[in-house]
This record gives sequence, structure tokens and C-alpha cells, in this order.
Amino acid sequence: MMRAMAETGASGGYRALLRVPGYPALISAVALSRLANSMSQVGVVIYLLEATHSPAIAGAGAAAQLLPGILTGPFVGAWLDRTHARVRGIVATQLLRAALLFAVVGCGQLLHAPAAVLLLLLGGLGATFPIPTVGFRSLIPVAVPRPLWHQANAADSISFDSAFVIGPALAGATVTLVGAPWAIGLQAVATLVAGAVASRVREPGGRVIETEPPLEAVVAGLRAVVSHTQLRATMALMVVSGLGYGCFIIGLPLWARGTLHMSAGVAGWMWAAASVGSVIGGLLYGWRPPPGTPARHVVVFTALFGLPLLLVPLVSSLWLGIACMFVSGLCSAPFIIAMLSIRQGAVDTRLHGRIFAITVSVNAAGTPAGAFLAGLVVTHIGVHRLLFGAGLGQLLAAAVAGFLLRRGDDVPALALAEPERAAA
Repeated sequence: MMRAMAETGASGGYRALLRVPGYPALISAVALSRLANSMSQVGVVIYLLEATHSPAIAGAGAAAQLLPGILTGPFVGAWLDRTHARVRGIVATQLLRAALLFAVVGCGQLLHAPAAVLLLLLGGLGATFPIPTVGFRSLIPVAVPRPLWHQANAADSISFDSAFVIGPALAGATVTLVGAPWAIGLQAVATLVAGAVASRVREPGGRVIETEPPLEAVVAGLRAVVSHTQLRATMALMVVSGLGYGCFIIGLPLWARGTLHMSAGVAGWMWAAASVGSVIGGLLYGWRPPPGTPARHVVVFTALFGLPLLLVPLVSSLWLGIACMFVSGLCSAPFIIAMLSIRQGAVDTRLHGRIFAITVSVNAAGTPAGAFLAGLVVTHIGVHRLLFGAGLGQLLAAAVAGFLLRRGDDVPALALAEPERAAA
């Protein structure tokens, strides 16, 4: 059966992917979960800006939703490789995350809690972030035959970008029409719906379950990431890229309000424009990738992604800003897809849960860390100078990755010794 699926996958593209048993339900759950997450960069940030009038606290709020995942990520990854109940864990986590979002609004609006309490609740979102994010991602290589991994990576990127088309635009419209607290409440509802859909996903059968001690599993994952040239390079790229992109998390709402004299919520439309471009870029890249290795694609498309971002602080029209974001988005999906291809082929499939958890958690830290730093410096350097950081960050990220990958275009996959194990 797997041989027939592989032959179909080699020629069937996206249609063959949709015929993989269980895949449509899985990608639907992934898309809904990402839709909920994508709303936070508008709703939560603007809510904190309006409630505290402090860009620094708003930046800290953005950071709190992701940075704790750096600490929990390696342990989440080890658990994912050792458990029979990935899907049940994802569903329970989605319920907890929805409760935390409702608590943010309740404490802020009804109890008028200090900012420290809100940041603590948002930190709970950060600590649980790797479970649904990495849990879903680690199911894809198990559920999808290897010949369809390229299309699955493209579809995964497209689902991410589609969520970031709808989510920020929906959150921005909600902020403009009824206020930021309602945007956070809507995000909580979307998280609940994502959990309900995830409960319908079947756990893929036939997966090897690792039985090594938990601490050894964590160490094995960390060792694999540190020892592999391409994994190190892609993590460095994403951290530097995220640090630059974090300037937009704080800068775009302030730019919209100060330069355009519009609601801060229109920043959501700019995020949506970038994601529309990324959907188109992802479809084209998944359909017909250009010549070259994934490592080279990562470097080139990251640099191309940054060039239009340098124009954003130079424009004085919302539509020109949207156009810049759209053009940059055309190049963002290709470098993400190429990066996913590198990570899937870099290690033994039994390490995928740990590798995805560690790399995603570290990568995701770049943008909130950038937002936190942006909140601290924006009052000293001004919004326009801050916005240049987004484009410059991508060019620097491409240079760093190019340097690290200069001898690592063709690195063999890391393999595990045969451990004591069980089949799911």
C-alpha cells in the first residue's frame, strides 16, 4: 500500500496529498489552530498598548506568548516522541490556552489587574505554545508518505499563511469596530474551535515509540540540533530574522496611528497582505521549485524577503505599505518550505518530535524578543528608524545563514542507534 501511495505521490502532487487517509482532518485542525494564534499579534499587543500606554509592556506581552516555549520545547519534543496520545495532549492544551485568553480579558476588564498579572497569564500561553504547534507538525511526516513531503511542507506553509491572512485582518477589524478585548475573546473562541476539530484527528498508527528515559531523550534532541550544520544554520537564520521582524509587531500599530492617523487595527491588514503574498509564493514554490538546493533557497529567499520591507518606513500611504508587505510575502513561504525540507531530512524520523520542538521553540523566540526590544527602544529612536530593523534583520539573517551553510549544503542525516522501543 505504501509503495502505491509513493508512486501516486511522485506524480499526483496536491491531489495525491488530499487522498492520504486522515490528512484533510489534520491540516484543517492545523489551520484553525494557527488562525487562533495569528490573532494575538494584533489583539493582545493593541490591548496592552491601550491599557497601559506602554510600548515596553506591549512588547513584553508579545514576548511572553512565545519565549517560555524555549524552556518547555525540548521536554515537549521528548514527550511527543514517547507518547501514544499526541492528539489528546493537543486537545487538552487548546482548552487550557482558551481559558488563559479568557482570563486575560476577565482580569484586565473586570478586576483591573496590574500588568504583571496579565503578563503572567500570557506566559502560560508561551509555556504551552510548543504542544499544539509542534504536536501537529510532528504528525505530518508520520501521516504523509515521504514522496509527498515536499507538497505537505508547501501545504503546511500555505495553511500558516492563510491563517495569517484571516487572523490579523479579523482581529484588526474587531479592534476597530468593538475594541481589543473582544479581539482577544474571539481568539479564545477560535482556540476552542481548533481544539474541537483536533479531537477528530486520528493518531497515526505504526509509529515507533521511543522508550529511552526522558532526560536522555531531551539530551539526544539537543545534541542532534547542535551537531548538525544545517539545523544550526536554519535556527540562527530564524532567530535573526525574527528579531528584525519583531520591530513590526510594535512599529506597525504605532506607524498606523502616528503617521497615517488611522486606527492601530489597520496594522492587521498589513500582516494579512504579507500572508496573501506568502500563500501565492508557497503555491508556486510547491508546484515548481527553482533549481538549487533547499539550503541555497533559504538564503536567497530570505534576502529577497527583506528588500521590500526596507521600503515600508519610506511610504506614507496604507496601500503602499500593504503593497510592500505583499511583495515581501511572496518570498517568505519559499524560505520557510525550504527550511522545513532541511529539518525533515536532517535527522532520523524518530527524532522529529524533539527536533521540531527545539527548533520551533527557539525560532519562535526571535520575533517576540524583537518586539520586546522594540518596545524598549522605540521612544528613543522613533518609529521610522525602528521599522528599518525589519528589512535589515532579514538581510543580516541571510548573511548569517549563508556563512554557516557555506560548507553544509549536503550533510547526511543523523541516525539513532536502535533503542528499546514500542510501536504505536
